Amino acid sequence: MKQLWILSVLILFSVSSCSYSSDITGKWYGRIDMGGFNMRIVFDIKQSGYEYSATMQSPDQTKEEIPVTAVTCEDNKLIIRIDNIDFLYKGKVGKDGIIRGSFTQMGQTQQLDLSHTAIASVAHTQEPMPPFPYQAEEVTFENNEAGIRLAGTLTLPQSPAGVTAVVLISGSGPQNRNEEILGHKPFLVLADYLTRQGIAVLRFDDRGVEESQGDYSKATLADFATDVKAAVAYLKTRKEINKDKIGLIGHSEGGGIAFMLASQKLPAFIITLAGVGITGPELLAIQRKALFQASAVPDEYIDQFNAYMAKAQQVAVEAKSAYELREGITKIFTGTPVEKQIEPAIQQLSSPEIVSFLQYDPKEYFKNIQCPVFALNGMRDLQVPSGENLSAILNSITANGNKNVRTKPYFNLNHLFQTAMTGLPNEYGAIEETFNEEALRDLSEWIKER
Repeated sequence: MKQLWILSVLILFSVSSCSYSSDITGKWYGRIDMGGFNMRIVFDIKQSGYEYSATMQSPDQTKEEIPVTAVTCEDNKLIIRIDNIDFLYKGKVGKDGIIRGSFTQMGQTQQLDLSHTAIASVAHTQEPMPPFPYQAEEVTFENNEAGIRLAGTLTLPQSPAGVTAVVLISGSGPQNRNEEILGHKPFLVLADYLTRQGIAVLRFDDRGVEESQGDYSKATLADFATDVKAAVAYLKTRKEINKDKIGLIGHSEGGGIAFMLASQKLPAFIITLAGVGITGPELLAIQRKALFQASAVPDEYIDQFNAYMAKAQQVAVEAKSAYELREGITKIFTGTPVEKQIEPAIQQLSSPEIVSFLQYDPKEYFKNIQCPVFALNGMRDLQVPSGENLSAILNSITANGNKNVRTKPYFNLNHLFQTAMTGLPNEYGAIEETFNEEALRDLSEWIKER
């Protein structure tokens, strides 16, 4: 985004501009102390004529580069402003080439020094490396209902025919077969562990991602469920697989899809990793509050934001067009303390996936689930908090007479089943662990018991 002011001739020829022969353009690297680990921040500053522009990236959170609203440098004082995330950085360029300063976001201030020296990412040592003691086969299968071909990897243990198999179901947002996020590949680690234990695993790219056909942006939860059905149908064609012992492992939103299909008596068993056991709107409200509180956002702001978002979500469910959605959300947010969130809210709530999630009510599925269920959650999970969701899963499914239901919370684990300090998503990429060994062992042993 073009910077919002232009250097005057006075500043151009004045010693008050950035001096010390220091060029502020290029990439600047820093770390933010998150209480137990450091999160990397990268600014990429460019100059065109007398104007600066920049992007900011947090590589331990996302590959996305956020456009900066404005960059100024006067008297060796650097100011970087990003309005849509309420971010303001102020630093001073030193003779040693280091920028020392701090940033403020949502009322919180923290030190952030910058230099041109790149900071290495955290090693993720759990990622399995060949040679593997099992067969890994690249496969494709058809979703005839959607008219698309899906691609994935089937790992088969070195054992006789008739093995138990599972299909892995990713969480929200377009994911590849490894559910890759910030350098971690949790589904690769999970598939490797289970296959070494004698369990076949099929993991696949979401529709429209990498080698799979289709358009993710137009799909709903029901559409994703047909993709999983196609995966199960494919496994039933394989002579190595016991057709009566095919289960589902769903992560987060994928757990909701596992519940949907279990109610249709498709799988022999299901495992949910941070599966959603309450309605979509309830989950999103609890999620926002948990994330904000962990970030020390004032409760007053949280309550206001949740109230306005609840109205915006209702508009999203009822809107007949993109225009109607935009008009409704703009009207709700304009003139309020959360007015800066208009565009982020429109972007989030315009997705068919999120609209279908707003209509998600697992109780519709729980009453018909008779297969064995194992639900795991981390107690530091701020995206799908364990208490509300595990209790809803256990109480609602057992209420229909199904006594083969187990739930287990894990004290220090986050949404990705990593050992975490705070549970905030900005930790994910900075944690060495990809998937906790105790959780891997528990779900493997539970499958074997079946």
